[in-house]
Amino acid sequence: MSTKKHEQITLFKTNLYGKKLEIDNKKIIKYINKIDRETVIVPNQSNYGGWHSHFYFEPFPSCVEQLNLQINSFMKETIFKDFDVRGDLCVHNSWFLINNKNNFNKPRKRPPYTFTGVYVVKGSSNSGDIIFNNQAEMNNYAVDYKNFNEYNSKEFTLKLDVGCVYIWPAWIETLVTPNLSNSEKILYGFNI
Repeated sequence: MSTKKHEQITLFKTNLYGKKLEIDNKKIIKYINKIDRETVIVPNQSNYGGWHSHFYFEPFPSCVEQLNLQINSFMKETIFKDFDVRGDLCVHNSWFLINNKNNFNKPRKRPPYTFTGVYVVKGSSNSGDIIFNNQAEMNNYAVDYKNFNEYNSKEFTLKLDVGCVYIWPAWIETLVTPNLSNSEKILYGFNI
């Protein structure tokens, strides 16, 4: 130890990556509206009351080709550097989620994948936020904090902006709060 009074060492670090993308959402919405939502039903997914498409693998629908290219490029700008990734990572599989009024997504992790993420195709300010749950065993009931922050919070809430992509480690448990608006929220989810 040095002559400093104390030393602070970061043990683990978890980042959320977000970026506004230039994507033609109308093209994606047009594709989704052609899907027969009555016959395409994927059981045991995280939606409660909403709709979940089947999973897409290569080749992905043409409406998301440009989106996947931008997601992969964004990962190379950020995640590859921060995590010192060797080799190649790209979108492995994807799906669409639609939540109407009062629909939400239950807590879920995405192992065995390394990263997971979501792109917001359509929504409004009150159509559901994403909550990231801190999996650390913290005894928050035993300590009175002045304010919650990245050291002591059990959860982190993020408003999802249309046209933005968000990527995080797949081991983090997430949920989406109920859609309180009268319009649908459309998300494009993916695993890396």
